[in-house]
Amino acid sequence: MKFPKVSGKDLNGDLHTIPDTLAGKLNFLIVAYQQWQVRPIETWIPFLQKLVSTQPRVQFYELPTLKQYNFISQWMIDSGMRGGIRDREMRARTITLYINKAEFDKALGIPNENTIYLFLVDCDGNILWRDTGTFSEEKEAAVLNAISEYLK
Repeated sequence: MKFPKVSGKDLNGDLHTIPDTLAGKLNFLIVAYQQWQVRPIETWIPFLQKLVSTQPRVQFYELPTLKQYNFISQWMIDSGMRGGIRDREMRARTITLYINKAEFDKALGIPNENTIYLFLVDCDGNILWRDTGTFSEEKEAAVLNAISEYLK
């Protein structure tokens, strides 16, 4: 299965086409739909920061995924998120997607928006690992195993 090609701007204002313009040979993508899902995302951040510091070919991104809005609404939403993320590097890792969510969800087999969805993809968008929800040691081991297998 491949991650669908989608475009969005990071919170620094730079345009990205996923997976084409992502920095890693492997990219860990966190798809979130609801504002309250910041808490489950935060459970992953310490592991992901350590991962990118020890595996320079791996990067991670948060993908707040919203329906298509007009420019003014997008600007207001992005400004609110930008205000909550002071670190420029974390802003660069947060790429807001204003897309047709039904098509996106169908392409990824996402059944609902009640949790966060996690994907490890290569630079061509091939999904090497996927899961949902908060961080756990079992999920950490599975991610590290998928990375190790890919890099062999």
